[in-house]
Amino acid sequence: MGKKYQNRRDFFKNITGKTTAEPETQRIPMTLKDPLQPDQLFEKYSRKQLSGRSYSEEINEHPDVGGGTANRIGTVTSNLTAYSGTWSEWEAAHLLRRLGYGAKYADVNYLLTLSVSNAVDYLMTFSTTPTNPSSTPLNHYNNSAADSSSVALGASWTSSNLTFASTSNDSTVDYYRELSLQDWHWGLWLNDGTTLREKMVQFWYHLIPVNFDDVRNSEYNAGTLCNDYMSLLRTNALGGFDTLIQAIAKSPAMLVYLSGQFSTASQPNENFGRELMELFTLGKVPTQNYTEPDIQAAAKVFSGWRVSSFNGTYPFTVAFNSTYHNTTNKTFSSNFGSTTITGLTGTSGANEFATFFSMMFSNQGTTIAKYLCRRLYRFFVYYDIDANVESNVITGMANTLISNSWSLLPVLKELFKSQHFFDMVNRGVMIKSPFDFVAGTLRTFGVNTTAATGTSQVINQYAIWQYFQNYCNSYLEQGMGLVPNVSGWKAYYQTPSFYQNWMNTNTIQRRTNLLTTLITGFSSGGMTIKIDPVAFVQQYPSTTIQDPDLLVSAVIKSLLPIDLDPTYKATLKTQNLLLGQSTNSYWTTAWNNYVASPTTANLNTVKSRLVNLVTAIIQLAEYQLM
Repeated sequence: MGKKYQNRRDFFKNITGKTTAEPETQRIPMTLKDPLQPDQLFEKYSRKQLSGRSYSEEINEHPDVGGGTANRIGTVTSNLTAYSGTWSEWEAAHLLRRLGYGAKYADVNYLLTLSVSNAVDYLMTFSTTPTNPSSTPLNHYNNSAADSSSVALGASWTSSNLTFASTSNDSTVDYYRELSLQDWHWGLWLNDGTTLREKMVQFWYHLIPVNFDDVRNSEYNAGTLCNDYMSLLRTNALGGFDTLIQAIAKSPAMLVYLSGQFSTASQPNENFGRELMELFTLGKVPTQNYTEPDIQAAAKVFSGWRVSSFNGTYPFTVAFNSTYHNTTNKTFSSNFGSTTITGLTGTSGANEFATFFSMMFSNQGTTIAKYLCRRLYRFFVYYDIDANVESNVITGMANTLISNSWSLLPVLKELFKSQHFFDMVNRGVMIKSPFDFVAGTLRTFGVNTTAATGTSQVINQYAIWQYFQNYCNSYLEQGMGLVPNVSGWKAYYQTPSFYQNWMNTNTIQRRTNLLTTLITGFSSGGMTIKIDPVAFVQQYPSTTIQDPDLLVSAVIKSLLPIDLDPTYKATLKTQNLLLGQSTNSYWTTAWNNYVASPTTANLNTVKSRLVNLVTAIIQLAEYQLM
């Protein structure tokens, strides 16, 4: 039993310290060097207690979460019963932020024309083939036949392998293809609708990842290897987990990343077998349902599966090579029914693969189902899985998963339509991942990130996406395709901090700096990337915009996951829209003058006030939550 700060104020209080500022974008005065001065950034983040949810400072050991974690104060009794409460902008935005990136005003309004159940169905109905910005990543890296594939600028490279001939620059092109794949995902997040598809791709990627750099450092054609892997996750986003995990086990990228490609009969590589049990299917809590000999036996089963060539004609061919297969009998522990898989020789050795997974799912089905459902819960709902949540939510999800032949679709529909998902205790409690923070901000504000058409359009477009990829990876500690290790990102598994891993003295500053940069504007890809607060509020009905009280409330609903205190909302209005005046007409007149005569002077009058209002709201701690 120990102590752990679990409320936002105490958390942010304990991560102050020195950091490196960006002079060109720094907005918050740096006071950390002077211990006698208040830390204004801390004051911003610690201003309010969390509304609707409270935490204990006690760290209690709980068997279902693997160590100490903070339990909720009081009993959270909501379960998987269908939600029948209020269906308003707050609930619709909550659904959009968790299932996608950000909550655009138009999307919120559209969901409100549907019932809760139909809204979830809408977000979970999608094609597995992307359409916008393109169905695959494109060549944005050269406009000449400088590589062995001769893919034209702006064309897809994903089905054209490089040969790595001595006269080409294929190694360089392979690197740029990796960047193309990373950047294209940003294009999908920002442009390809509001469905669950890309969030599910990210869930699978963080749970069963391959690091793009590691693959490229190991084998040829990492671009096509990694694109095929992401396509596999996308195609099976809501399908059967048993089918997906077996496909992953034989995927070229995974064979490279966890060294199955280099496994031999005499030295079976244990990497994939170990991570399969510890990270991908069984976990280690509440008990470790596998042994070290189980891992060794699994490694022997998997030996022999290889890619014949990484610089031949696309697609890659994965086949069983009996030369590298360990033919001894594989005996597993009582966790797997003390099963012995008889060692097979020749091409028959390939049959051990299916026998192993059949043994695993038949003996450990409940363990696998609960482990996967806990990981889904932490990714989409919240990290704290106490006894109530385990009983009321996880167990039901696991039962649904098993009874539906391991299909994820009915499990997630049940979760997202439940009273538990919409329970106030689960709103505004998840610290946004860098992807959610950046892509969500751009989508919510409708920031134009589409490069102008022309001969350099594809080059400029990928440069824009790469800016945000680089910013997230370099400063916010999350990069597309660049997981820190095979465990994925700590925010989704590491007790007791979980989402708090996204925040430290450096990342807080960098998040603030990016928001400031988006307000002031910056150049990338031949265009200015900037939040337009006037266009943003013009989404609302004119009666809402004219009334400063309604306008402040509308902006808060669009940008924050929970409401603010009425007194503070009045302060936001007075300080930013009324410039210290006491009557609402001070804003109403200014806005009506602009609408009647949109001169530069009138525009600047309303724009400056709206910039101040938006800036004040996005600098609140609540903006970092969803």
